[in-house]
Amino acid sequence: MGLGIWQFLGGLGKIIDKLPIQGRKERWKNELDNLRKERTILLNSKADKKKASRLVNIDNRIVYLNQLLKNSASD
Repeated sequence: MGLGIWQFLGGLGKIIDKLPIQGRKERWKNELDNLRKERTILLNSKADKKKASRLVNIDNRIVYLNQLLKNSASD
């Protein structure tokens, strides 16, 4: 009986490995790319208070994501 559950979990693991699920580092990199694109668009458009506030938020998030990626690389 115990062997059957391990076979089941092993098979389940193989199925999960084939699913296109992003890892956390890949999600951070994708978010970083999207933020950089949005930042470029905002910088190329006419400035206003709302866009300036968004740029500050984007810059802060970019710094945070870069720090996460830097720390995860040293693991």
